[in-house]
Amino acid sequence: MTETQTQEALKAFSKFCETIATLRHPEKGCPWDVEQTHKTLRKYMIEEAYEASAAMGGEHQESICDELGDVLLQVVLNAQVAADSGNFTIVDVIKGIDNKMRRRHPHVFQKHQHDGKVDPESLHQQWQSIKAQEQGGDTQASLGIFKKAKVEKVHPSTSQAYKIGKVASRINFDWESPDEVFAVLKSEFLELEDAWKNSEPGNREHLLDEIGDVYFSLAQFCRHLKVDPELTAQEGNNKFLKRFECLESLAKKEGIDLNMASREQFESLWKKAKGSLQ
Repeated sequence: MTETQTQEALKAFSKFCETIATLRHPEKGCPWDVEQTHKTLRKYMIEEAYEASAAMGGEHQESICDELGDVLLQVVLNAQVAADSGNFTIVDVIKGIDNKMRRRHPHVFQKHQHDGKVDPESLHQQWQSIKAQEQGGDTQASLGIFKKAKVEKVHPSTSQAYKIGKVASRINFDWESPDEVFAVLKSEFLELEDAWKNSEPGNREHLLDEIGDVYFSLAQFCRHLKVDPELTAQEGNNKFLKRFECLESLAKKEGIDLNMASREQFESLWKKAKGSLQ
């Protein structure tokens, strides 16, 4: 960034922080913003992160800019909630992440730490080593494998399942090939079918348990194919939405009211929509 851009960023960020502080003012602020806590804001942080991720997978830069603004809102708003409680401020957040990035990139900020080109693999190992030192070697050593990897903090659930499998593979607690995982996935589907057909009304625990196994196994199959399960699921959702939008357009041309459409009409329109988008 140029000096002018830096000054503009500082001015804009300062103004935005003032805006959020005003919204949180106990007397002059917005009642909704004033009553928010970290817990009530959790779902919005997740939603905004998802929307930003979806925009980043598209081609419209203005959408990415808008969604990143919504993510920034959640960061600054949560920092203001903390400041109002006397815990920490946005300054602490910024200084903390800035110090962390500088510590974990000695090859950039401490030129004497290396000579010549540094390859990505050694950089990853360096990152993990520095991270372990920051978290306390002795304390970390006493933790279990998955606690140490902090998999419980990873969300959404498909990404968590992906990381669980990745951590397990480090100690060879893993399948050797996608074929083996796919065989497990098929067996889990059969178990799910059995649980579904034999589940008793009011007692669905076993059925839900088998559904969870299918989700977990599918995430591991994706991992063995080197595919991100969450992004893949997101693309599947997008495909459906595009096809249904096409279906709506076709229904309009044919004078079909979707609110009154029959099952047969829906199936016919769906086939046409799929065909037109292939």
